[in-house]
Amino acid sequence: MASIRDVAKRANVAACTVSRVLNGTANVAPETRMKIEQAMKELNYIPNELARSMFKQKAGIVAMLVPDIRHPYFSSLARHIEDELYKNDCKLMLCSTGDDPEREKEYMKILRSNIVDGVIMGVNNQKPEAYAEFGKPLVMLDYYVNDEVPVVVSDHEMGGRLAAEELIRSGCRYVLHIGSETDTDRVLSYKSHRALRETLETNEIQTREVDIKWNSFDFQNYFEMACLILEENPEIDGIMAADMPASAFLKAAVKLGKKIPEDFSVIAYDGTYVSRTNIMEITTIHQQLHEIGNRAVDTILKLVDGETPQERYITIPVELKKGSTT
Repeated sequence: MASIRDVAKRANVAACTVSRVLNGTANVAPETRMKIEQAMKELNYIPNELARSMFKQKAGIVAMLVPDIRHPYFSSLARHIEDELYKNDCKLMLCSTGDDPEREKEYMKILRSNIVDGVIMGVNNQKPEAYAEFGKPLVMLDYYVNDEVPVVVSDHEMGGRLAAEELIRSGCRYVLHIGSETDTDRVLSYKSHRALRETLETNEIQTREVDIKWNSFDFQNYFEMACLILEENPEIDGIMAADMPASAFLKAAVKLGKKIPEDFSVIAYDGTYVSRTNIMEITTIHQQLHEIGNRAVDTILKLVDGETPQERYITIPVELKKGSTT
């Protein structure tokens, strides 16, 4: 494999001149640049990104940590973030932790000591101070650390309220909502469940929450759980859950002979592609993943460039998209 020295020798220039052309750190005469580019072409030279980053003091790489890349929310969001980074001449390093605190800690150690410019954090299994003292530009998703660490979050209070109001309009009297295990108000997505419950209870509608570790189930597990819950609790006539469990409950309700939405109403929270691959179009609380990705990238790149973001708590509105399940 050709090196910078090989290119310099072929072009009859100094190695530092080749480096300046690669990194754009100084003006180089057009004829010299042409000689270097021709030598690179002849030698099939591919610049080493790590070497280039040492000159530029920036890697052009942003890492993103997610609990599980198989989860439709995170896979969709990662795609938007990657596209937006690419528009800004940056690349995405995607790290899937399996929602394992130790694995997350190992990734954080590696990223802190190696050459990434910043991190977009979609996991939250460490103590807040671990993020606050991370030592690199950091943007959190759906998790509040402190007033100094930027966070991008959907308006989950609005989402829970919109879902409750739609279930009320559908005539529901006993609503199930599938949550995820959390014991801290720092997990901002839980606000949707709180807002749903408060709105329904204000209107004298019964609610029940089932907490699960969200990545412990695949669709078949959700479907079996849904059949069991609906068989044992026939009074349940509505549900709000993330896209995959919502889809499983829809399938289970139909299997049990319930009419949709007359007997059973379904709202999926996220609005990813999963909510559109069902026997009927599910009503969703749609998170604007494209906008979440844009704002996360804009914020992390500002931090990388040493700028102070105008906003550190960035709230993205959600919207109700009416389907045929309410």
